[in-house]
Amino acid sequence: MGRIHFFPKVVKLLQKNGGYIFMRKGVLFFIISMMSIGLSIPIGDVMMVDFPVFLFTFITILIASIILIPFASIVEKTKWGQLGWRNYFGIFMQALLTVTLYTVFQLYGLTYAGPVSVGIITSITPAVVLVLSVFLLRERLNLKKISAVALAIIAVLIMEIAGVDPEGGGSSIGILFMLLAVVSLSLFFIYAKKFTVELPPYTLAAGLCFFGMVQTLPMAIYEFSTIDLTIFSGGAAWLGIIGFALTAWVFAYAFTYLGITEINASTAGMASAVIPIVATATAIVFFGAPLRGVDMVALVLVVGSIIIAEYQERTKEIPSDSAWSSEEGEVK
Repeated sequence: MGRIHFFPKVVKLLQKNGGYIFMRKGVLFFIISMMSIGLSIPIGDVMMVDFPVFLFTFITILIASIILIPFASIVEKTKWGQLGWRNYFGIFMQALLTVTLYTVFQLYGLTYAGPVSVGIITSITPAVVLVLSVFLLRERLNLKKISAVALAIIAVLIMEIAGVDPEGGGSSIGILFMLLAVVSLSLFFIYAKKFTVELPPYTLAAGLCFFGMVQTLPMAIYEFSTIDLTIFSGGAAWLGIIGFALTAWVFAYAFTYLGITEINASTAGMASAVIPIVATATAIVFFGAPLRGVDMVALVLVVGSIIIAEYQERTKEIPSDSAWSSEEGEVK
């Protein structure tokens, strides 16, 4: 089954004589994905006030599955009974790393740290992805990659050395949960890079949500028995649930799989630096979150890391970066 481009006309406008006026489509799709995840962080922060982590995760994944499974079946004509055990195992493992572990750690992190701090801490992802891609995917290091990662790391260090805010916006336990989330997300990028050549993007996104729903169901059932059901009665609660389902699952993972085969794993990690920018802007504009001066400095450094990473990748020829070439198989 071939890859299906969600916005072919938009992509065509970005092409000129075989090149891209602004950035390659893989990077564009991946940045849209990271922006969507960034939007979900402040929403999750608000929802964690009333909802337990596993129950909230399960409900939002259920909604995403209801949207994505029929969509993949219609658009990509997916034959779910013919995917084979190897593909299902791959989807299951990706769901475990990103849907279950990353999201649960992130939501627990949001119960102890503010959305701005959580968003910026996530920017350490590029450093972890780079280290893993070197050892697991045998990608090469160069000065620009190291510089981009260094800026992302410095951004986090500056924010944390400056100290936590009085309301616990950067508590140690919150940082610990976010570091665990970062490791899970980084392993997902590595695993996804080697796996997305097998199935089209919406099928992968739908399968990811389905298995994530299965993995979180047991704990969700337990938490459902311990809560006050009146938390579901307000319109604001359902607005948050649907908003998180769309941003954290539907858009985030559809665009992730549209873009992941076009870029290498280290660039995927760099693009994740978009998350704290969007998370911070959303938290401040829509939820009234405070912004420290050190947060501004950290965000500037994060933007710098993205620019360096993208410039470094555009200096390569497209075939050497957009195709996964190994004994595993070929993208094209």
